[in-house]
Parts: sequence; structure tokens; C-alpha cells
Amino acid sequence: MKKIISLILCFILVFSLAGCGGNGGSGSYSAAYEEGYDAGYKEGMKANAGVKKAKFSGEFTASVEMLIPDYYARPGNTVAVVHFFQDRPFLLFFSEDMSGKLEEGKAYVFEFLTFDVDIPDSESHPDIKDYMEYIEVSGFRLASDDEMGLASKTADVEVYKK
Repeated sequence: MKKIISLILCFILVFSLAGCGGNGGSGSYSAAYEEGYDAGYKEGMKANAGVKKAKFSGEFTASVEMLIPDYYARPGNTVAVVHFFQDRPFLLFFSEDMSGKLEEGKAYVFEFLTFDVDIPDSESHPDIKDYMEYIEVSGFRLASDDEMGLASKTADVEVYKK
């Protein structure tokens, strides 16, 4: 009985997908249509250009879960899986081999070079984890007891208009 129901459902699926086929048109649009579309798209982008800048600076405390040598994208570099206190892990990229310098399972205070990013106008509290590819670590040290947990250091962020 289950096989018959499964077979019937498969046939219904196949025939419903066959009904979704195209009409066999050429798929080409006129040049006027494309120009109008491009112009409308660009105007829409200008109207939605509500973009602000966010400047991240300072340092943050994160625990190193795992160090991964980057053999493919940037040989000789290291990717570290780190996380803030009670937060999801994220990737932190280093421009050098960090094996022997960082230890897995330990908390560090990472200093980084100040960087600016564009953020949507609707975003009022940007999270540095969303912009980790921009971080260039300039230094690190083991975190002391008063720099961990609820007292963890967090990056400074300043939001401003362009």
C-alpha cells in the first residue's frame, strides 16, 4: 500500500513539474526594455542609498577553539575558529602562520587595525562578527581573568553618515 501511494505521489510530482515548462519563447528582450530596466534599477539604488558608515576600532576578547592552516586560499596563513563569551563561533583570519603562537582553548585579547564599512541605514547596532573579513589583527595577548566572561573586552563601533 505504501509503495502504491509513493508511486502515485511521484507521478503527481513529475506531471506538476512538466506543467511548469517554458513557453518556448526566444527569451530575448528589446534594447529599450533593457535600457529602461537598467535606468530604473539605478534610480532605485539611488533612492535606497541610505547607507551609513561604521568604524570599528579597539580590541575584543575571544576564545580560540581551533586553528586551521590555510593551504588553499592563502598558503602560509591561519584561520582561527574563535568565539565571544556565550556566542556563536566565527572565523578570524591571520596573515601569518599562528601555530605555536596561539593555543586552542585559551582566551585572548585581539587588537586590530581600525576599519570602516558601509552598513544599511536601517542597521543601528552593527555586529563586528558580520564584518570579520575586514579585521586585520595587529596584536594579541592572553586575556586576564578580568577580561573574560561578562567582563570581556568588545570592539568600539561608531556609526556615522557618509
